[in-house]
Amino acid sequence: MTDHPEHDPATTVAIGFRDELLGKGWPDARRVAELAGLSPEQEDTAYAIQARATGALLGVWSAPQHRFIYPDFQFNRSGTLRKDVAELLAVLPANKDDRGGWRRAFWLYSSHALLDGQTPADVFANAPIRVIKVAREEFLGDPETSW
Repeated sequence: MTDHPEHDPATTVAIGFRDELLGKGWPDARRVAELAGLSPEQEDTAYAIQARATGALLGVWSAPQHRFIYPDFQFNRSGTLRKDVAELLAVLPANKDDRGGWRRAFWLYSSHALLDGQTPADVFANAPIRVIKVAREEFLGDPETSW
């Protein structure tokens, strides 16, 4: 067994999953601002950066693009930021070692037993409160979320 993380099977799987998620074509800060209806004259990237900094928007670091991109579960069909995103993000662990946002993204885009095998990202569109309750149960041990 080697000490190099690139040869660790779990790391290889995580990299593959990250690359699969990167392939979804999530919007960057400029596109998020367009979806929010900001005019081109405004500082368009500041909107997403500020929303990410305040916990209202999850961004994940895309090394190939050299910028943060924003997972699509956070937006409705018209591109508007869903109102319950900040509440969900407040529950998900935001560790110092996850500055790139990938641990949260992996949780959101992985099937979950408490969501009947669906991903939290898929369920969030129609049942955001259900996803928030599952996150509270998993990460906070919240007794109010008993099923």
